[in-house]
Amino acid sequence: MSQLARRAARALTLLEVVISIALIAMLLGALLTFFWQTLTVRDQAVLAADRTQLVQQILGRMADELRGSVGLEQISFPVEHFVGDRRRIRFLTAPLPPDESYAFYRESEEHPAPRHDLREITYELWVDPDQTAEGGEPLVGGIVRTERRAIDPTIREEEVADGEDLLYLRHDLWSPELGYLEFRYFDGVEWTTRWQVTEGNPLPHLVQITVGFNSITRAELEDQDLQAYPIDQYPLGPDVPDFNRFSTIVRLPAADQMFGSRMKRLGEEVEELYQFNVPAEGEAGEGPGEREE
Repeated sequence: MSQLARRAARALTLLEVVISIALIAMLLGALLTFFWQTLTVRDQAVLAADRTQLVQQILGRMADELRGSVGLEQISFPVEHFVGDRRRIRFLTAPLPPDESYAFYRESEEHPAPRHDLREITYELWVDPDQTAEGGEPLVGGIVRTERRAIDPTIREEEVADGEDLLYLRHDLWSPELGYLEFRYFDGVEWTTRWQVTEGNPLPHLVQITVGFNSITRAELEDQDLQAYPIDQYPLGPDVPDFNRFSTIVRLPAADQMFGSRMKRLGEEVEELYQFNVPAEGEAGEGPGEREE
């Protein structure tokens, strides 16, 4: 064997082996970092897509039912027509008939039973009144939907069993993932966080719905956040971006376009304030219509 062949066949030195291992380790580390970042971005995108889909379903269902709100003054269904505050809303709605109502049936086929078109719907944020989370924050279970129906049209009143309520009640825990819920109401001129009109058309013109994945705090539950962001200056909420909260504004077509609900609401608030400030009978001070002689 020649000297040149012996040089070519000699083994790697220790330094060359160490350098080779270091280069391979750097290459594997770069590849591992790339794939780890790719999986992280993918997981974040999937989470954002799931959250967006959940919020769209929740807000879409609530908006559809709100658009069907009934603005009648007198009906034969003993419920409140439209009452709401920041964390809870209750309204009477008339949803569209189901798909089977538009189908054609033969005489030999069984027709579906008719359904009452009125529903009393309540959305509220479930907060445990007896327990708290870590740090004293409220323990939130999610958004609860309650539905009350009128008596089944196929059942006569005298056929209902004794002690059974004529109104069917159903509670559903919609989304335990959502820990924040807020409603705001627009009367045609200004926004408010409380709505209760007992006469005439009770519907506001607009309703803003806000849901969030972060649980509500004690300060928000007690309306302390309105001191930092008063509703007259921030009618749609704080102007600080929050990627965990989503909002939509729903227009109620059945609302009084002549601002009758606003006038009724302001009149009831003034009457309530007057009754609160008038001293009771027998207390010191002048009563209404009394003067000192």
